[in-house]
Amino acid sequence: MHQVQLLIGSNIDPQQNIQAALKMLESIHPFKACSRIWKTCAYGSAGPDFLNIAVSIETPLSMKKYKRSVISSIETTLQRQRFSDKNAPRTIDIDIIIFDGQVVDSGLWKKFFIIVPLADLLPKMKDPDSGKTLQQLAQGMLDQGLAVFYANCLEP
Repeated sequence: MHQVQLLIGSNIDPQQNIQAALKMLESIHPFKACSRIWKTCAYGSAGPDFLNIAVSIETPLSMKKYKRSVISSIETTLQRQRFSDKNAPRTIDIDIIIFDGQVVDSGLWKKFFIIVPLADLLPKMKDPDSGKTLQQLAQGMLDQGLAVFYANCLEP
């Protein structure tokens, strides 16, 4: 089984779309763990605030197959549209951040909307450049007001 950490975000009807995505994911496989849901400002483009959550799952599927069969299916069901501006508002965005312990998204160490939720799951994971843990990086971002607690995982 592959160990995977996903980031799920939305800034179009985010409460509804995050909950729908979580329920769809959970119907495929139970979560090993999920972070709290965090509210963050839009990144890289003007738009409404995002809700973001990180989840840990196990899957027998390869990364490519998981993206194609699980992530694409959920994003299509929730009417995700892709635009030339990759930071445009969206109903749902599901990204693989870590697959079998390997960082897949290089933005992990720079982007507050990834760091803060992922720190709930992997607080001791260290940035190879700064040597700081995700927990330390997240605390600095929380102190700057870049993210605020919104809800616990799967709360209505």
